[in-house]
Amino acid sequence: MDALSDPGLVRTPSPVVSAAQPAPAQKSRGRQTSTGWSRSGCLTCKRRRKGCDKAKPSCNNCLKQGRKCEGYGSIWVEPLGPSAQVFKVEGPKRRRLSASSPSTSYYDPWLEPQRSPGSPTPPGWSVPTPPQDLNEDAEIEIVSPTLEMGDHRFDALAMTPRPHGNISHLSGHESHYLQYHMEEGSRLLANLESDGNPLRSILIPRALSSPLLMKAVCAVSALHLANRSHGLGAQTAAADFYGGTLRGIRTALVERSTDLLPDDAMLAVGLLCKYEIVRGSVTQWSVHLDALQRLLVSRGGFASMDRDAAGFLRGLFVYAHSMAQITSRKRITSADVSPVDDDIGISQLDIYIGYTEELLKTCGRISRLQFLKDDISALRLAVASINETLTNWSYASARCITPPGLTAANLTRLQVVAECFRDAAFIHLHSILERIITQQDDFHDVASINNSNNTTPSHLLNQLGTLISTPKTTAVHRCLSRVESLHLDHHCEYSALTFPLFIAGCESTTAVQREVVTQSLNKLQDNFGIGNVRRAQDLLASLWKRRDEGSPDGTSNHVHWLDVLEELGWELILA
Repeated sequence: MDALSDPGLVRTPSPVVSAAQPAPAQKSRGRQTSTGWSRSGCLTCKRRRKGCDKAKPSCNNCLKQGRKCEGYGSIWVEPLGPSAQVFKVEGPKRRRLSASSPSTSYYDPWLEPQRSPGSPTPPGWSVPTPPQDLNEDAEIEIVSPTLEMGDHRFDALAMTPRPHGNISHLSGHESHYLQYHMEEGSRLLANLESDGNPLRSILIPRALSSPLLMKAVCAVSALHLANRSHGLGAQTAAADFYGGTLRGIRTALVERSTDLLPDDAMLAVGLLCKYEIVRGSVTQWSVHLDALQRLLVSRGGFASMDRDAAGFLRGLFVYAHSMAQITSRKRITSADVSPVDDDIGISQLDIYIGYTEELLKTCGRISRLQFLKDDISALRLAVASINETLTNWSYASARCITPPGLTAANLTRLQVVAECFRDAAFIHLHSILERIITQQDDFHDVASINNSNNTTPSHLLNQLGTLISTPKTTAVHRCLSRVESLHLDHHCEYSALTFPLFIAGCESTTAVQREVVTQSLNKLQDNFGIGNVRRAQDLLASLWKRRDEGSPDGTSNHVHWLDVLEELGWELILA
């Protein structure tokens, strides 16, 4: 493992006692000796990281110390459900609530405005209120599984750095998750690894001088570690840092009610959205993305920010916003414009977008075709224009600066991923057209308006299909063949393949194709630990089951994946 660039972020060396130094005096109360810690001990001893004699039904160590032995169940916990709210807010203890006051509610940090006395809230803004039952300074016990990462084994507890120099102000937990972010998380949470990875080069220096941004970084880092290790301690730490970030943003909004929110707070809001994507949320990521959008609009776009911070945040926003338009109908508007001024001039090759920016925005255009369902002529023109864009697209047309430290292999992987995105865009185009035509209740009226009285839905779909240079079956086969030829290992460029695999899976018609999709998504989940990959798998499993069951009349049931999403009530994001 490479040494950290910050001299303060080093592992604590084993203490060395000189021969000339006297041996430390023994404490009057000797340390209890017991068998070594093991995973087969009782839950109480595991959490305390103490040896357990494994006596049944309760271990003797717990009985001797007057502790309640929790038995021998599993110390691991299941991840939160995809639509679960992170926090549940209850009224303060020992407070009687009126009949009109709800005793329990779910927490949405941006929807309910909270105003501090004498501090006006900016127009159109809502201030997040953190949960009352989170203790920001609470001590968290961290489970220490050993992870397999690359060519080395990785002990989650062996990495806590010694506070030194400019990081001596950090808590032990902050140091712990900061170093995990430096060594592993920052590499696996980007779609491009380089020497100047902004998840390190931009976020870490700023976080060291910004407690708010530090909490946001640690929240994402702890959650990512929890995804990879399923450790209860890391999950608890992630929720605690998440709550601290929300409190910090609330304070910043109140204190700067008439001023621009500082760049570090803007970055923290962006990381809250990333947190929910890593968690695999299907609701709360949109809350934070909306907040980020309103913040950016209120200050006039990215041009008002420091260039480095703006460049990082722009890539995150464009990627998430574009992906959201594909799977969330609430995010689609008829306007073919960005909700935020994202022009920052020629920038470096982005760690999220890579070569795919034009393709991502084209997928947004495809999603907006539904607004042309009542005008077949305009629909034909739009389909022809989109097909021309996809046919003529080339990664070489991307206007960006290649950051230092990238190898030819990095760029080749980015190019392959971008080609998969073009295949996915063709699949998406066919899929959306099928939904528009086959679900048009008043199709005959529309056909009459367009002077096509004798045109059936299937005939019109075939006509539109002839405007697309790549048939759907060809695009699916080509996309899956590309993916199948790749080694989906720890090269983080491949972590962007979730969307191409998902959309190809939605249109896969054979067991072989479905198997390629399933195995590839499993590899992405195992290697990169992003929660929304699980959500994509969950949706595909539900979709395939519905199609295999068929319709009640015994015919095939080609239910559309967007219909399944709507039935589940999910706002899936595949960034």
